[in-house]
Amino acid sequence: MVLSRRQFFLQGGALALSLAIPLHCKAATNSGHTSLLAAWQLPTGAYQVGVLTPSFTIEQAVNLPTRPHGLMHLHGDEYLVIARRPGDWLLRLNIQTGDTARTWQDEDRHLNGHSATHGDWLFTTETDVLTGQGVLGVRHRETFELIDVWPTLGRDPHEMLVLPGAVLGIDEPFLLVANGGIQTHADMGRAQLNQLPMDSSVVAMNPKTGDVLKQWTLPDSRLSLRHMALHASGVVGIAMQAHHAQKADQEAAPVLALLDESGLRTVGESVDVKGYAGDIVATPEGFVISCTKNDSAAKFDAKGRLLSTQHAKAACALAAQGNQVWLGQQAGEHSNLLTLDNHWLLIEPSMPTL
Repeated sequence: MVLSRRQFFLQGGALALSLAIPLHCKAATNSGHTSLLAAWQLPTGAYQVGVLTPSFTIEQAVNLPTRPHGLMHLHGDEYLVIARRPGDWLLRLNIQTGDTARTWQDEDRHLNGHSATHGDWLFTTETDVLTGQGVLGVRHRETFELIDVWPTLGRDPHEMLVLPGAVLGIDEPFLLVANGGIQTHADMGRAQLNQLPMDSSVVAMNPKTGDVLKQWTLPDSRLSLRHMALHASGVVGIAMQAHHAQKADQEAAPVLALLDESGLRTVGESVDVKGYAGDIVATPEGFVISCTKNDSAAKFDAKGRLLSTQHAKAACALAAQGNQVWLGQQAGEHSNLLTLDNHWLLIEPSMPTL
């Protein structure tokens, strides 16, 4: 029997979370129900990605060369897994057949763990190793072949969304990129090379040319803008991680920002959670964020009003469907554990082919 360190929780309307049953190993993949694509670390230290069912059965597991981060649906049964920054691989995974194809990153840039698709192109957030500047890798959606590299006007670009026109005052569809602002180097892992200045921002980019259409920053340069979710109202919620020099300032800093046509602002009711939001999802009511270091999850409306909080040890991975939110948290009382990673995705049932 294999147990999960960050157990799987199901939430309904008001973050009423209930403990999941242990995970059991199973080989075949069912397509007649909603499942989760997730990544985890084994007790041996090895990393895997695979499919979990809502009943917590592991339907599929694939070995990975290093720790993963972002997970994204490509089309049909195919998904993309990207290495955690500074990363050097992308993995295409077919969740029905288990087939994989890996692409290695060029040595002059490292991957930052997230991606998006628009038209025939796949975009990956990356960092130029020589200059430390953030860029988007523009790739062919099917082959992953690199076509171009576009600067993001910031450091450490992290998550990216493809947004429709008439959002944030922009008429046409565009890419929204969160520049985390932290300078790192591939030879030094995730170590920060300098504390000041950080270069964190959110940029809107033309998905055809790479032109920057708009850029937003916060007065507090020590807040790293990282993960994002779009609410149905057009408001973008942004999960942040604080990097202040003083621990007290860092732990008291807000971890949620909202972006709309009026600009970018922090949410005052998201403070005092140790300065770290791991993930974010949008619900009809607003947003849910996981506050990993504070062992909690918090629910806000679309205007930033705090609705409720819930204890959840080492909370991180989130997925949402309507008012239901799936939250990964740590359950450290078990032995021989496997550790769920930062993100997971809901997999919709496959439709039969006519």
